[in-house]
Amino acid sequence: MRSCTRSGCRETAHISLTFQYNTSVIWINHVQEERDMHVYELCDKHWQRFAPPNGWTLDDRRRAEVLPFVHRLAG
Repeated sequence: MRSCTRSGCRETAHISLTFQYNTSVIWINHVQEERDMHVYELCDKHWQRFAPPNGWTLDDRRRAEVLPFVHRLAG
């Protein structure tokens, strides 16, 4: 696992942030296998303290895992 990109932090990164400046959107994803130098990767502590700039929108692209039996009807 990789470390948080905040200066001086050595905690494990769990969230990645990608900034799209022309539309003022921040995409939130899980940390990917390969590092991208244009993506910020944050640990839980720094993610909880993160606040987007005024006027920016957060777009959470993480997917919750859905168990295969959840959508089946009983009977």
